[in-house]
Amino acid sequence: MIKQDYLIRMIQQVISAIVESLLRRKPMRKQEWEEYDGMARQILGFSAEELKTMDISDVLGRYDGDKDRMDKIELAAMVLLKIADETESDPELKAKFRRDGTELLEYVQRNGHTYSLQREMLVAMLKGR
Repeated sequence: MIKQDYLIRMIQQVISAIVESLLRRKPMRKQEWEEYDGMARQILGFSAEELKTMDISDVLGRYDGDKDRMDKIELAAMVLLKIADETESDPELKAKFRRDGTELLEYVQRNGHTYSLQREMLVAMLKGR
């Protein structure tokens, strides 16, 4: 139980830092991103580089049966959105990462066990509502 609570707190900390960075349109310092990326890699079981090559169904299928499924999917979504935010050289790739991250957040909002106003507002912002 303590390990589960710690894991959820870590996920929430990483998500909050990424959301703040996205909302403020302020890039994270390299050291800060490396720290959060390392935590995300430990929690998700793969790196941000690997996440770039995955599609939505890969992410959703990866956590079938995991009791922290929705939290991990939400974290993967946030990492994708952060990657999209920092991708400058390829507009199509940037759009794909943003679209995939948004779709994963919507999935969590629809199917998750908790409602998040922060998540809902972020999705609305990303969709330009």
